[in-house]
Amino acid sequence: MNAATVRQLVVEALQGATDAADRVYSPRDLPTTRDMYPILLVQTPFDLKHSQGRNTPAFTTVTTVRITGRVQEYDGETEDDGAMEAELALEALREQVERAVINSYDLTRHIQQFSQVRSTIDIDASGEGHLAQLLLEIDIEYYQGPEDFYPVETHTLQGVDITIKMPTGTNQPIVNIDLTE
Repeated sequence: MNAATVRQLVVEALQGATDAADRVYSPRDLPTTRDMYPILLVQTPFDLKHSQGRNTPAFTTVTTVRITGRVQEYDGETEDDGAMEAELALEALREQVERAVINSYDLTRHIQQFSQVRSTIDIDASGEGHLAQLLLEIDIEYYQGPEDFYPVETHTLQGVDITIKMPTGTNQPIVNIDLTE
């Protein structure tokens, strides 16, 4: 388990589970346009490892998954309600994202806990519509041990030598076991 695996599991949990439908992208470096909204962008910007002690590479790791959600709403024909509609859309998106990630069996069976969830909403009315952005960060804790850091080196078995030692005065058995391929 590592940050890339956590990120991929979060992306899979979000696919089709929110108003963004299949518009879930990772990594996050993607310019967005009006016809793409709502959209979710996923990245893992922080990864913190706490050692579990000396003598072995074992860590309690916390990976922060950042999910950026973007929507755009326009004012109505008779009311200037675009900002309110954008905020409502983001609040709904936030709930959907939290439920999709926290209820993901594929993710939760690999982790220890969701240690923290933080979110902020920002609305910008400087363009022709109200562009709103959700920034949701989930700290996901999991174990990383030696198996995550060292490749398991295997050696092909070339053969086995077996010797049977008999007490003095007894016949020595003649045994030949060939275990090579």
